Amino acid sequence: MRNFLFLQGPLSFFFYRLGEALENLGQGVYRIQFCGGDCVFWPSLKATTWLGKAWRWPKFIGQFMDEKEITDLVLIGDWRPLHHEAVLLAKSRGRKVWVYEEGYLRPGFVTLEEGGVNATSSLPKTAAQVRLRALQLQDTPPILPSKATNPMIGRVLSTAWHHVGNFFLWPYFHNYRTHRPYCIGHELLGLIPRYFGRVIRRKNSINVLREVLRRKVPFYFMPLQLDSDSQIRRYSPFTGVLDSLALVIINFAAHAPKDSVLLIKNHPLDNGLINYRRYIRSLGQATGCGSRLRFVEGVNNSTIIDFCQAVVLCNSTLGLTALQHGRAVFCLGESIYAMPGLAVNSLEMPLDKFWTNPRPPDANLVQDFVQVLTHDALVPGNFYSETGIEDAVAASLTRMGI
Repeated sequence: MRNFLFLQGPLSFFFYRLGEALENLGQGVYRIQFCGGDCVFWPSLKATTWLGKAWRWPKFIGQFMDEKEITDLVLIGDWRPLHHEAVLLAKSRGRKVWVYEEGYLRPGFVTLEEGGVNATSSLPKTAAQVRLRALQLQDTPPILPSKATNPMIGRVLSTAWHHVGNFFLWPYFHNYRTHRPYCIGHELLGLIPRYFGRVIRRKNSINVLREVLRRKVPFYFMPLQLDSDSQIRRYSPFTGVLDSLALVIINFAAHAPKDSVLLIKNHPLDNGLINYRRYIRSLGQATGCGSRLRFVEGVNNSTIIDFCQAVVLCNSTLGLTALQHGRAVFCLGESIYAMPGLAVNSLEMPLDKFWTNPRPPDANLVQDFVQVLTHDALVPGNFYSETGIEDAVAASLTRMGI
């Protein structure tokens, strides 16, 4: 029998369902809850509440793992406060660490890796390693994505319930501090007006994209990530999205072909606290390339990728989609797909040269990488729909060796 310890998970009942399944199969299941939102999604299985201050956490979690003889640690986001120390202590004790994230490939998959994800992933780091691993998997049946739907409304409602739990149970969990840079009250200042303006923003963006495509002007694509994304704040040289925007626009103005356009697309889940449109306009005026910058929201990524010259991004999962479409990708941060033959990074070529000499990916290497990725780092399903959760639970049990 193994003993599984669950820390924070997705804002859904996924961890609860996984815990139920493990318990039904005779495994030990433990849970530590940090906030009211955690309690909402873990309604009846036994749980321990953590109410202490952060400096007491390492001693507590170390003793907890030893006393309960924990063999497996399960969490989402290995970089979060409290999670980080727990992961290090678990590894020092030789315990397995299972880390979830949103899928490297979407839709139909979620990420599940042993040891760590993103920059701490154990996936191959070179083209030769990718090809060798793909060769080892050549007789293995492919892992197909889940067919479960994953409507945005489910994610929105789950997030809302999480914050409702935090609000009502705050007096009990008053020492809790979210890993996000903004509290929900601050985010609502941007989210509410953004919600009511979504229709007109999308209509204007469609017109902008149509104009670029109609003129057949060569253009580069820069998809923005969330300013709160750990990929930006931990696994890149930037402190936020504005830093990456400044570098790319200034470099584009100086080195990209003068007849080209930079099309910048906002993240669909942006909270509206940063006015990217005004910032881009200001940078365009400062660099003299304002007439060559375009900003869109709510338009189809595949259409943009199909017609762009190349993609420049920090380390978004959209880079994988672009590589699958055969587009050259420049990765500004750390990413699982930044290696010769896949995405270009600054070790291979400076951004100055990429604008005029974008290197397309090796199609065979992309195919091998996707095969390795789906087999070693992804499980079918999603975190927010009933069928998606069922698929992800079943696949997780297999990945964990249960």
